[in-house]
Amino acid sequence: MQIEEKIKVLFDMLNTDEQKKIIIALEKKSKRRTISVNNITVVSCPFCGSSEYSKNGCRGTLQRYKCKRCNKVFTGKTGTFIHGIKKGKKFDKYFKLMFEQYLPLEVISKKVGISMQTAFDWRHKILSGLKTIPEEFKGITEVDDVWFLYSQKGRKGLKYSRKRGGSSRKGDNGYQVKLLMTADRDKQKDLSVVKIGRISKSDIQRKIGGKFNESCILVSDKHRSISSFAKAENIKHISFKTKSHTAGKEYHIQNINNMATRLKKVVNHQLNGISTKYLQNYSNWFGQMEEIKNETKGMQATKKKLLKSKDTWDKFVSTEKEYKEFIEKYSKRTYRCPTKRVWETTVCNISV
Repeated sequence: MQIEEKIKVLFDMLNTDEQKKIIIALEKKSKRRTISVNNITVVSCPFCGSSEYSKNGCRGTLQRYKCKRCNKVFTGKTGTFIHGIKKGKKFDKYFKLMFEQYLPLEVISKKVGISMQTAFDWRHKILSGLKTIPEEFKGITEVDDVWFLYSQKGRKGLKYSRKRGGSSRKGDNGYQVKLLMTADRDKQKDLSVVKIGRISKSDIQRKIGGKFNESCILVSDKHRSISSFAKAENIKHISFKTKSHTAGKEYHIQNINNMATRLKKVVNHQLNGISTKYLQNYSNWFGQMEEIKNETKGMQATKKKLLKSKDTWDKFVSTEKEYKEFIEKYSKRTYRCPTKRVWETTVCNISV
């Protein structure tokens, strides 16, 4: 059952007075104040979420606002992927190049005329706001785990440089980073870095649990954890031996295998390998590129999507904190050599 249908069923269960209250609340929400400045729509305070605010002078040509509830000052850029960007024209060129093709930092920095560090920071400011959470999978849905070798590329201070590339040992060991790839035959897809090492039913539930329509048919190879997950979620599950590649007819995972091959080509070859710390960001980038590749206005849609996210800056500055938590909770690896770069957040209550 889709979300809209669930809401309708729950609404019909309410009495007349309760339904009127819901309608009045929705009408108030639809009429709430919005201001568009330089194509940036200001709806509410990025700190406390209040829609009660007033103009508070200008910062250059940018309008400032002051929240009547928390008394904090903000602009339309606060918390978004363009928070703190000063080289506007160069950033626009960078953004355009980034969603036209996958370019290594050295190449894109030369094309735009910026330093490698700036190119790196801009890339991850953008990618920090790209995570897409699927509404609900429906119909035939493919799922599989994609393996990447654990990497500490770029992490300074390591005693053994070999550790940056992980382990040369083959098989499902504690140096294999698992990215769970899930996609139905429509447009819903999810690319989530789950853990380092063998994944379990609880790992799969943590990422995609509760996101399946009643009509869903889960298709995978014979992975015990996926089978256990499907049983726990009461989802019809069709599996097959890996060497068979298909369970017959439309029951296969060729779409995911195709995406996985192209993602690995991007990560390992076009971008010359990436750190495990940023694997989720690059997966988000790949997912967004897949979403807009056949759209004429895909780049504009991506920019609108990013501008709606007011916690992008906080996600960007808390990347190291999230990585530390991931290593300590979901791997047997040791967190070492933390970055020395520190930024201030715009919102105090960051959840990781």
